[in-house]
Amino acid sequence: MKPLDPKLLRHASAARRYVLLTAGLGIGMVALTVLQARGLARLLGHAHDLAGGLGGALAWLGGVWLLRAALAGLQEWSGKRSAHRVIAQLREGLLARLASSPEREGAPASGVAQVELATRGLDALQPYLEGYVPQLLLTALATPALLVCVWRADPVSALLMAGSLPLIPLFMVLVGRFTREATMRQLASMQQLSARVLDFITGLATLRALGRHGGVAAQVLRLSEAHARTTLKALRRAFLSSFVLELITTLSIASVAVGIGLRLLDGGMALETGLFVLLLAPEVYAPLRQVGALFHASAEGAEAAAQAIARLEAPQPARGTLAAPPLTSGALEVRDVSVATRDAGRCAPEGLSFVLPLGQGRILGLRGESGAGKSTALEVVLGLLAPTRGGVLLRPEGAPALELGALDLTTYWAQLAWLPQRLHLEPGTVRESVCRGRAIPDSALSAAAEATGFDAVVARLPEGWDTKLGRDGQGLSLGQRQRLALTRVLAGDERLLLLDEPTAHLDERSEQRVLEALKRRARRGTTLLLVSHRARTLAIADEVLTLHSHASPLDTLAEAA
Repeated sequence: MKPLDPKLLRHASAARRYVLLTAGLGIGMVALTVLQARGLARLLGHAHDLAGGLGGALAWLGGVWLLRAALAGLQEWSGKRSAHRVIAQLREGLLARLASSPEREGAPASGVAQVELATRGLDALQPYLEGYVPQLLLTALATPALLVCVWRADPVSALLMAGSLPLIPLFMVLVGRFTREATMRQLASMQQLSARVLDFITGLATLRALGRHGGVAAQVLRLSEAHARTTLKALRRAFLSSFVLELITTLSIASVAVGIGLRLLDGGMALETGLFVLLLAPEVYAPLRQVGALFHASAEGAEAAAQAIARLEAPQPARGTLAAPPLTSGALEVRDVSVATRDAGRCAPEGLSFVLPLGQGRILGLRGESGAGKSTALEVVLGLLAPTRGGVLLRPEGAPALELGALDLTTYWAQLAWLPQRLHLEPGTVRESVCRGRAIPDSALSAAAEATGFDAVVARLPEGWDTKLGRDGQGLSLGQRQRLALTRVLAGDERLLLLDEPTAHLDERSEQRVLEALKRRARRGTTLLLVSHRARTLAIADEVLTLHSHASPLDTLAEAA
């Protein structure tokens, strides 16, 4: 994220007011700093002439100091207040984006990571807004203004300061690049740990009943230890970089002080002028020092804000008005689809193209390394994400091709079923979670449950299909929730199935039953587009495509370095 990203001001109106207030307070604090240094230098330089008015001079200095402290206190108070408002506005925007997703219309969204970002992730934004942003604005105002005041008093000292000041932001940039990767790993490990703990808590009762809670607890412990190691690495880099910045600042101020001392000894500078420059020298460097010190404390929050802004600005395809044609014939064409990632110059997937016949029982598999854009490709096919380049077409038999963006997606989603990697289950009965408002006969429900092995799960539930589940399927283990999700997909009569890791969390026997059920569904004319890392799952596909991501030459050189 940029030091002060203009996008943050656009998405949070409280940030705009905060910046204006901080700028005004910064100008006032700069003026009081100059007055305080001038008054103290005059008092010390002419103490022998102020015998009668010493009390008045001290009272004046005390008043300036109190006023400066009051402005600093007001800055801290407004920082805390504005930080809460900015975080609340970003959180509201993220949750509104999540609530407006097509989840209620048949295409569930993967919202756990977004909820995690909207809660703990944005909480880390507090030190960024309270400390780093006001200090950055103060630096932009105070450092040039104080340098001009020093120039008017002593051009030699001003030149020394102007020559050494660029070293601090230069090293800050180098240190920022050095620590950015560690900060991103720290945030990612926190999100992974939170997701795993949530899964553990959700299925704790079932795991304890089966005597399997110890293994999951050990996994959570390993993740927490990995998160602790990542945090310590980030802290070590922060302490080392802060030491470097402090050393540069100390040597710069010392060089100015030595020059002033030598000229005072030679009589080439008035005592009051020398004292004034000496008092202002630390103030010139102080804002930059504070920015460097606060950068690491706010890096995690800044990264969270960058992710929040990226999610808020992610392109969403406009919903058209044309009804989607029946998915019983024709073809689904993905033409040269590329989706840009948050890393500059990187796309995942890159140049994906395929034609999938509809109504012929074809199975197309997508594979690739983690981060290659397999799940992203499914979101593009669903119409949830607009590609950076390329597009998705529906080609009805005997009719012109239709752009997916021109269609009423509600009519499109009604004909397909999506199995995401992370299923979102609303509170309700097991039957309601599987049917989701669809009129599904009991015979189809039982057949689908038998095909996925969910019938054995239902048989052990206290009230069978009428057993009530908590939020996100609380009361079921992770594997049982996966079987429920598969049952939901197979119980309907949708003609296009989009499956993201359908056999995850299943043992070998259950996996084989599910694959047989998917093949039977394909033989009935249903089209399947599935994503998987497992060779056994991909073996049922008629064709398998390997997805690739693309990095620009500069990114490739950076990774090699």
